[in-house]
Amino acid sequence: MIESDLLLHGYRLGVFPMAMEDDSIEWFSPDPRGIIPLDSFHLPHAARRAWEQRKFEIKIDTAFADVIRE
Repeated sequence: MIESDLLLHGYRLGVFPMAMEDDSIEWFSPDPRGIIPLDSFHLPHAARRAWEQRKFEIKIDTAFADVIRE
């Protein structure tokens, strides 16, 4: 288990933990980082249908402090 202070410190440095097959945890800092360019983003048909049926909600930057604290 990773202590919350260590996890937050890693996030501030731009790294994140990932469990490995042997149950160890390693820190990663991908280069380049994953970016979804919104000007050319295509929403697949199944995802669009799920959105139209209100099967889920999309939120951005909502309750950030609460999420980090949890």
